[in-house]
Amino acid sequence: MMINCSKMNGNGNDFLVIDNMSLALDGAALAAAARLACRRREALGADGILAAEPSESADFKMRLFNRDGSEGEMCGNGARCIARFAFEKGIARSKDMTFETLGGNVHAVVCGERVTLDLAPVSVSDAVVDAHAAVDGFEFNYTFLTVGVPHAVIFERERSHSFEGYASVGRAIRSRLDLFPEGTNVNFAVPSLERTSVLDVMTYERGVEDMTLSCGTGSTASAIAGLLLGITGERVEVINPGGVNRVSLEFSGSDLISPKLEGGALMIAEIAILPEALR
Repeated sequence: MMINCSKMNGNGNDFLVIDNMSLALDGAALAAAARLACRRREALGADGILAAEPSESADFKMRLFNRDGSEGEMCGNGARCIARFAFEKGIARSKDMTFETLGGNVHAVVCGERVTLDLAPVSVSDAVVDAHAAVDGFEFNYTFLTVGVPHAVIFERERSHSFEGYASVGRAIRSRLDLFPEGTNVNFAVPSLERTSVLDVMTYERGVEDMTLSCGTGSTASAIAGLLLGITGERVEVINPGGVNRVSLEFSGSDLISPKLEGGALMIAEIAILPEALR
């Protein structure tokens, strides 16, 4: 079977985006396609597959399948990409849209290559703030919260590892099921010494099981953790290796934070995935 898709990326976080409004592909088929088509060098290569499907309560539903075939609840960079895809393909009739995710409804506004998201409110009432732990001789303090998906944020004064070097540390932390029963994305954040409310963030992504060039929910989680710890304010510029995410935070009551996430969503190619890539 041939599958038509768009190759897109949000700050280097790349996806194969599929119009599945006809529901021609079920969850099992999408999971299998993610495992096979997202292989780098052997197939097209991507961090995952995004599928737009019908919704009874919103413009459409976003489904995310990670490179390992697992279905993810939410992805900020992916949400930006699918918002632009939905507008460009006529799935959403307006640049101003709302769509379903497993992590809650997302409001998006498309402005050319940039997309702004109103993410689902984040509860910080049960966040773990500045807890201490260690893995494989690496000691760290972490803040743990859910931004659609679980995130651990570790602040460092300066980089302790290279981008590639964080992979083994991130994998070990992600695997601490005693601390994170569902696993976790791991964000290594360094505040800027020259500019206030600027964070440099590198993310190990659960499901991708490797470092990623950018993570939208990771940028948001890092900004919220910075606010909770008094490191940053309500507006944060998050520098990822793949680009810049801008996060705005607003308290809704004492323990709910409403985040906005703005960043790039580039359309790279229109592709037909051929059967040989899916075996």
